[in-house]
Amino acid sequence: MTSAPEDNALMNAAETVGATAGKVVATARRTSVAIGEQKEKLADVATQAQSEARKVLRQTKKETKKVVKSAKKVAASAKKSVKRVARKLRRR
Repeated sequence: MTSAPEDNALMNAAETVGATAGKVVATARRTSVAIGEQKEKLADVATQAQSEARKVLRQTKKETKKVVKSAKKVAASAKKSVKRVARKLRRR
């Protein structure tokens, strides 16, 4: 019941191929997990960037409204001043 040297060589080769295949599968699995994590991180970063962009847009819109309102007040005030000066000039 001794095994032939050819059988030992065949078993060694099979074990080597099996171990190598296992390492390849493990590496592929690790790589796919890492890629999945990177995808999640990228998705989070993209969502945060979108949120920041929306926030900046809202703030800019608000500031623009304030500036327009202020400009309208200044224009109305200037118009009143011009009319007041014109009335005074007519009275003279």
